[in-house]
Amino acid sequence: MASFRKRGDKWEYRIKYTDPSNGKRREKTRSGFRTKKEAQIEAAEIEKKLYLRQHSILQNEAMLIKDWFEEWLHTYGSQGSQSTLENRKNYIKNHIIPKLGHYHLSSLPRSEYQKFINNLTNKYAITTVRTIHSIFCSAINKAVNEEKLTFNKYQGISIKKENDIAEEKKNYLTKEEVQVFMTAAKLCAFHHYIIASMLLRTGMRKGELIALEWSDIDFKKKTISITKSRNENRTKAPKTKSSIRTIKIGDVLIEELEKYRLWQKKNKMKFGADYHTSEYVITTPRGKEIGPFGINKVIDTILAKTNLHHITPHGLRHTHAIMVLESGADIKYVSTRLGHATVNMTADVYIHITEKYDDRNVDKLDSYLN
Repeated sequence: MASFRKRGDKWEYRIKYTDPSNGKRREKTRSGFRTKKEAQIEAAEIEKKLYLRQHSILQNEAMLIKDWFEEWLHTYGSQGSQSTLENRKNYIKNHIIPKLGHYHLSSLPRSEYQKFINNLTNKYAITTVRTIHSIFCSAINKAVNEEKLTFNKYQGISIKKENDIAEEKKNYLTKEEVQVFMTAAKLCAFHHYIIASMLLRTGMRKGELIALEWSDIDFKKKTISITKSRNENRTKAPKTKSSIRTIKIGDVLIEELEKYRLWQKKNKMKFGADYHTSEYVITTPRGKEIGPFGINKVIDTILAKTNLHHITPHGLRHTHAIMVLESGADIKYVSTRLGHATVNMTADVYIHITEKYDDRNVDKLDSYLN
């Protein structure tokens, strides 16, 4: 039964009903009616729908998370930028739907969602986990607004991890660990090894790596020109001007790339019409270009052959920067090589390394003066 009351000069109704998602009693309230009669008319209609199970909350009991997220993307996804839409699609397609898509929208337990978040924190950077959680909650909140759900029970989920600085320190390999990692990479497919080697020896972002074309590599001058980035859907300009850069590479990588280019040519002959012709450097054996999540899988595949802690492709960028700093390069050179907007950005990220070299430089000064 609905109840009614007057608040100020307006009327409101309250209807109590059973939430189909958990069997608990809920209350639907709406105010702003000019007369009690108006409130009674709408309340009677709502009660009728609830009784006949025609209300949207009840009608959507059978809707799967997969179906709602696809509908949400189609309806509301274009309200942000193109890059935001593409990121949402990627996270939903590669993380949310594979793990949670089979649940009914109204019946995913909070505890199961917490387990999903916990598993993500064991594999990905804290910022990635927070982004996925934010996307999930945005879609759930919209489902609440459209009365497909009564409330968002996933708010306040715990995302426990060490602070960002500590995480950045962990997301890299030591010199000894690099040897273990690259030994394991040699046991994998050749293009997997090349991906690992290029990330470690260039410090490129994974988006920059998968956008790289053979014309960007100058084998005579031993340079790589980084002028673009790519995601699952398109190639785009880098976010900042400083990301556009040309870096030097060593003889080892030059030799590996020459072997890899020959490997691609042999595959083209081997697979014939089934080979996907592309100018991209990073491809599958059949010539198909690889996306950012494909790069993640490659690194995970290599790590699975070791006892090393988990790192991301970006962790290999950190590893490269640390190795360059430890080899004696100054922070300005590293900043330019990584494509950072400012030297301060580089110093902030690698402060644990620069502080160590501050101590060494002071010792050198003392030794010189004495």
